[in-house]
Formats: sequence, structure tokens, C-alpha cells
Amino acid sequence: MSESFAQLVLSFLDEELVLDRGHVNTEARGNLMTFGFAPEGFDAGLVEQALVAVGKRLGLRFADVAGPVTFYAWYDEQAGQLRCSVASVEPHNLPFRGGFRPVDSPVPVVALMAADPLPGVVPWTDLREVSDEVDASPDEQVEYTFPVFAVKLTR
Repeated sequence: MSESFAQLVLSFLDEELVLDRGHVNTEARGNLMTFGFAPEGFDAGLVEQALVAVGKRLGLRFADVAGPVTFYAWYDEQAGQLRCSVASVEPHNLPFRGGFRPVDSPVPVVALMAADPLPGVVPWTDLREVSDEVDASPDEQVEYTFPVFAVKLTR
């Protein structure tokens, strides 16, 4: 299972990737690939190696491109998917609305996957009721950031 999953991740290299600096969100969505997985037989080491290999090979492909280009991968816990994309931005400017932290190793991303016993399932106990009042302030502020493996592909 994990060997074939690692092969799926490597298939990102076969994709035609388009850069459009004027429309980074469109660019990132167009370059997006998602990979669902089953936790049985999941080999984190193979997946980490595949992500590093993708970053290195894309670095060769985009070495002569002017301006920043970044390959990035993250685990979408709600969807239970590893997601990969390329965008023409610096690693700290990736097109996410939520808080994220760029990491230079895939280990934290893959660790989230390995720790998820039911990918794509959010237990009821993890949900909170939301007030109908527009001006209601939450009783607790939760600062959540997720790791994103980010590889700058250009100099």
C-alpha cells in the first residue's frame, strides 16, 4: 500500500505545472493534486522520501525560472488527503487563508497522516457548537497552525 502511495506522490512530477504570477490562487488550484490514503500499512518513511524527491526534481525543472516558485505539501485533516501544489511565491507567502508554518522536512506533515486512524472523518467530540450571534466572541481563542512542507525551487 505505502509503496504504491509513494508512487502516487511521485506522479506529481508527471503533471504539467503552470505558473501565473498575476493569479497565484488560480495557479495554486490548477497545480493542485490530492492523494487520499488508507492508514493500514502506511509507511511514513517512503512517503517522506517521495516528497523530498519531488522537491529535488522540481528544483531541477524550475532552476532557471526567474522569481520565486515553491513546491508545497500538507495534510488536509478534514479531507484525509495529502495535498501538493506549486505556486510562484516564497514559502512564507503560500496561498492559505488559515495559519500555517512552512517546514523544511516532510516529517511533521507525514506524522499527521500516520497519526490519523480515520482519514477524512471528524469525530463528533472534536466539533463545537457555534453561536448564531454575529457579534458573539468565542470563549476561547485557539491559535492553530498546520505544517506545510515547502521547497523553494528557484534561487
